[in-house]
Amino acid sequence: MRRILSVLCILALPLFLVAQQGIKKPIASPQIVIPVVIHIIHNGVGQPVSMEQVNSQIEALNRDFNAENADRLLTPDYFRNVVANCGIRFELAKVDPAGYASTGVIYKTSKRALFGMDNDMKFSSKGGDDAWPRDHYLNIWVCSMLANIQGFTSKADDPAEVDGIVLNQLVFGMINKTAPFGLGRIAVHEAGHWLGLKHIWGDRYCGDDGIDDTPQQKSYNKGCPSGIIQSCGTSSTGDMYMNFMDLTNDACMYMFTEGQKKKMRSMFEPGNLRNPLLASGALSETGHPISQNPNNSAIEYNGKHISIWPVPAKGTISVDLSGIEDIAGKPVIVYNMAGMPLMSVPASGKMVTLNVSGLRSGQYLLKVSNSTAPAARFIKL
Repeated sequence: MRRILSVLCILALPLFLVAQQGIKKPIASPQIVIPVVIHIIHNGVGQPVSMEQVNSQIEALNRDFNAENADRLLTPDYFRNVVANCGIRFELAKVDPAGYASTGVIYKTSKRALFGMDNDMKFSSKGGDDAWPRDHYLNIWVCSMLANIQGFTSKADDPAEVDGIVLNQLVFGMINKTAPFGLGRIAVHEAGHWLGLKHIWGDRYCGDDGIDDTPQQKSYNKGCPSGIIQSCGTSSTGDMYMNFMDLTNDACMYMFTEGQKKKMRSMFEPGNLRNPLLASGALSETGHPISQNPNNSAIEYNGKHISIWPVPAKGTISVDLSGIEDIAGKPVIVYNMAGMPLMSVPASGKMVTLNVSGLRSGQYLLKVSNSTAPAARFIKL
């Protein structure tokens, strides 16, 4: 869900004030690693988000999901026993959907200066950039946003092509960022949603977020609260406003609970939404293709080669299939980057011509059906 930029700016307590003896880092379960692709959309004015900024955001995600943040020691005594090390790490993808080496970052120039909450940034045809298959990647879109929107996350029942997280570039990363949102924690909050967590108040007055060890609270907290706030019920501990799933300032949120950890990790169990990511090949060594995805027939590889020209293309493309055996009559299929088939023509010989003028601008994959040859990528202007 979106978070609106606050005008309240409260400085964090210096970490040396909370250096306490005998407090150990919570123990993590076996590590879950999530491949990430970051789509950076900019209109060519000023400098786009740097790789250093990207790396700082990945660092922030890993810091907080693995209880490596020193400010977790600010947690009040009555909540300290539920502070969790979630054992979840985020890494930039090394391989793109077509099996080629990747930095895990896409820079896309757009005519759009600002985006809202309508998912336009997730489609090349609308000035954004198409998603990579969600069974292999966490897609994060970074762009300038309207009305001080900080970010939002797809819902579990959303189509695959919009699955992922959107972040305002103003709150993305930690380099040269200022309070109240300079620690990369908007992304941490949104990643919590992407992994199945609700806001801590359950998105309703004195609601239930479905987590046993988070106390009820009336609604969201803003700024940097202190002391015990009993906004809902008679709990002696009051609100857990320092939880990453409230809406306080970056410097004033610093914990997930054991219950939240259990919920997020359950998303990777067999049959659940994020389970396919455990078998992703997106972090393979350079040049190794990602593993076959049963929901995305464009992703099959054995090292053979398909050649396409011209790239980028406007009207027609020529496809050289001379390196592939037994192709007679097999369909040559064009897919979008989410793995959806868009057009198909039969392969009557080793050279095939396709009219792609009807496709929207963006990146596409081309595959010979029922072939172990690798998918090839091309760009339509």
